[in-house]
Amino acid sequence: MKHYIIAKFKDRADTEKLLPEITALFQKTLDLDGVENVTIHKSNSTRDNRYSIMIEMDLSPEGLEAFDASEVHRQWKATYGDRLESKAIFDCD
Repeated sequence: MKHYIIAKFKDRADTEKLLPEITALFQKTLDLDGVENVTIHKSNSTRDNRYSIMIEMDLSPEGLEAFDASEVHRQWKATYGDRLESKAIFDCD
């Protein structure tokens, strides 16, 4: 399945500044059982109504459960949650 985290930073400068550390954080999910691939997409638009990044994960249903319970997920929320203006989560086959 595909799991998408689509996020918009309050400060648009955070997109460039935080992208390397967010990428490094999510690379750790590849150590979780059921997580097959992670790709971070940065928006190519500077329009105010656009989201900043999209985290795309390929995983099994068990991989999603492992991710939700992981230290990476807790760190993502704790470190970046307050920096986000909004986010959307989308899962599909």
